[in-house]
Amino acid sequence: MSNASQAQAQPPSWRTLGAEVLEWTHHTLMMVGFFVVAAGAYLYMHPQTVLSLEQGVTQWVVARKAAVEELQALGQQAAAAEPVAEVAMPVGPQLNHTQMAVANWLSRRYSIAPLAMQELVSSAWQVGKQEHLDPTLILAVMAVESSFNPYAQSAVGATGLMQVMANVHRDKFAPYGGPRASIDPMANVRVGALVLKDAIARGGSLQAGLRMYVGATSDATEGGYAAKVMAEQARLAQIVASSKPAPNAPMTAAAPEAKPQPPAPRVERTAQAVVVTHPAKRSV
Repeated sequence: MSNASQAQAQPPSWRTLGAEVLEWTHHTLMMVGFFVVAAGAYLYMHPQTVLSLEQGVTQWVVARKAAVEELQALGQQAAAAEPVAEVAMPVGPQLNHTQMAVANWLSRRYSIAPLAMQELVSSAWQVGKQEHLDPTLILAVMAVESSFNPYAQSAVGATGLMQVMANVHRDKFAPYGGPRASIDPMANVRVGALVLKDAIARGGSLQAGLRMYVGATSDATEGGYAAKVMAEQARLAQIVASSKPAPNAPMTAAAPEAKPQPPAPRVERTAQAVVVTHPAKRSV
């Protein structure tokens, strides 16, 4: 093999590659420099082009600044329009003094959260007013039936605060979405009050109505249910009575008029002695 063919077969050395890269960089810089000089000469020969470029750049900067300010203004308006989220304590229903006393007593007795019990007491008063039932009776039924547990369920299918048979009273639960609404406290209280009112009307008395409400056929089969409800209602009635303000106390008797006192004796001093003169007295 000849020397020329051996030289062609050998790969180029690092020195050769470095020289080629350096030469390529040199030519590139020469081209860039040429374009820079040409552009400078062109701008020098055409000053109006420089002014146009300056105006274009200035307009771009001004437009960009205006856009940024507009975005900031929109962000501030959105922040001002957005309501400030405040951590607020839950507020219960507006109860009067008597209702609050009943709610506090039931909350302690059955270990129920005060706010939840206030809602139940408020519901009992509203429904009782609408259905002409004593609210303490509604609360007593809730206490005996479920101990104020809205998710209570019996073995026979009674559910909710007042243990209403949802399948039996489907028509009454229809306005609230059907039998599944029986676990809704407000719906259960309303339907339970309707069932209780109807039972009392058909039974003719409170005791008979409670027996019909629980589904008992006689006093022997009710298991003392009516007595428990009536006893709880009596306790609630005592709370209601004790929470009412006392009547105004009678006005106190007017103080006797003070009798006029006789004028004090007048003392006259003379040069020789002190003379005490008493006022004239009315002869009897």
